Amino acid sequence: MTTRDTMYSEDISDSHKHVVSVLQDGVTKLPPELDEAGNVEYKVGTLLQWRLAEGDGHALYIVGVHDNGDVVGISDEEFEHTIDTLENMAQQLDNARIVSIKKRVLHDSERVVAEVRLAQKAPLPQTELRVAVLGDYGAGKSTVLGCLTHGEADDGRGKARLNLMRHQHELESGHTSSITLSTVGFDGDGRVQNYTNNRSAEHIFQRSQHVVTFIDTCGHAKHLKTTARALTGYSPHVFCVVIPADAVEVSTTTREYIQIAAALGMPLMVAVSKMDIADKAGFAALMHELLGTLDAVLPERSKCIVVNVDEHQSLADDMMRMSVVPIFTTSAVRTLGFGDLTAVLGKSLAKRVAYSTDGVKPFEFHIEHLYSIDTVGTVATGWVHSGAVAAGGAADTQQLVIGPDSSGNFVEADVSSIHTLRTPTESAKAGMSASLAIQPRSPITIQKGMVVLGADQLEAGGRRISSEFTATVTVLCSDLVKMQAVVVHIRSTYHLATIVDIGSSTELQPPGCAQATTGLRLRLSGNVRELIYPGMPVVARDGRSLTFAGRVTAAM
Repeated sequence: MTTRDTMYSEDISDSHKHVVSVLQDGVTKLPPELDEAGNVEYKVGTLLQWRLAEGDGHALYIVGVHDNGDVVGISDEEFEHTIDTLENMAQQLDNARIVSIKKRVLHDSERVVAEVRLAQKAPLPQTELRVAVLGDYGAGKSTVLGCLTHGEADDGRGKARLNLMRHQHELESGHTSSITLSTVGFDGDGRVQNYTNNRSAEHIFQRSQHVVTFIDTCGHAKHLKTTARALTGYSPHVFCVVIPADAVEVSTTTREYIQIAAALGMPLMVAVSKMDIADKAGFAALMHELLGTLDAVLPERSKCIVVNVDEHQSLADDMMRMSVVPIFTTSAVRTLGFGDLTAVLGKSLAKRVAYSTDGVKPFEFHIEHLYSIDTVGTVATGWVHSGAVAAGGAADTQQLVIGPDSSGNFVEADVSSIHTLRTPTESAKAGMSASLAIQPRSPITIQKGMVVLGADQLEAGGRRISSEFTATVTVLCSDLVKMQAVVVHIRSTYHLATIVDIGSSTELQPPGCAQATTGLRLRLSGNVRELIYPGMPVVARDGRSLTFAGRVTAAM
């Protein structure tokens, strides 16, 4: 399929397909080339990847035709050079190949014209790991990620973090105020793929079999809403807490993130940054306090300071099984410690217990972000939690619905096109990021936090559209009281809620968590109704402080 609805489209009816072809005798003029859409190129250029994307994996290069459509032809020598250039372009992309070459010699000269078709190779099977990078204000989270993703040293004044900043005020202040996603890939031989050996994120994805997506969060308390949304809405598999080596103590914010990892039952790793400015005595005291904090919160997990280890696979497996908390010491200025960190992440695979990649399990997709594209409509990015979907409908022909709105309503919807890891694909499967072009069949305002799933799954698996639910949580602040108002984050949205009842519960206490848990009953305010199900993570805040974190036990 292509996205261009002209006589050159690869996806039009046979009666109109190729009404005019450069290969037909006597053709001296074609319609002018359109640079803004389609997968047809009259010349050799640098737009092969874009043309492949426009044609859903197929591109047509028409050789020997000017942009205005004049059929002029080229010499045999020029033709051979053109084919060599196209082959080099396909090799540079690592995921394209020439599938056919058809040419014609012009009768009034010895010049030739041709149609060259290219296609993307079958994509490599890929896995994806999502890492939420958490830490206090000024811990160096963005700087650490800048070094990981771009492979360049920091200058001590924040040069590395500039690659991740999205807004002008972030560049000016040096503080992250939005969620930023960055990527490191690993090819089949385990070699790191980042911006040092790739031109773009698309190139990284194409060359990688395992992709690590970092979710850079905010450290400042005034952006706590954004950080909380990353924890519940971006489906992280691992928490990475960043602590500066020059800190005099483990901050309250850092302790809270460790507690949240325990409360949600998440694998945890610690990256100690700024080792180049740490003094020996201060660092020793900091590590003693850090190990004490980890022992108090996660006594069942071993702690391991990683320095030039060889057993990266076993360490990664132990971390994902939540039996060990690895601690990495890094310096962005000296680029120290990143080898072990990337090697462990390259061996870490997300748990597959909740996923099914064979298309049998019903499709469920959580919307994280929205875009509006003129030629496509609403495009939602997010995470496929289960099942599979194909462009034009679900892979198992199930009817899809999208919602809920504030009243708890769902409407039927279709998925017209799909991208996974910025590459056009025919389907999206569980355990991967995806972008879906969604067309609701009835009016509804699509928002972050909504869900796309099979219509017959709204009441399955304990799911319920409700305004009230119970949860087992770890309290992060002072004692809670009945009828207290809190802001509760559910997926990528948040609502004002009231604590209706407080009890004590260890029913869903994560294994290895030494923290006392509390059973809460909460009611969403303003007659808001949400899709709620057991095991769903919830994080609550009160102003600029976190109140509790845990998981839903039941919808009422």
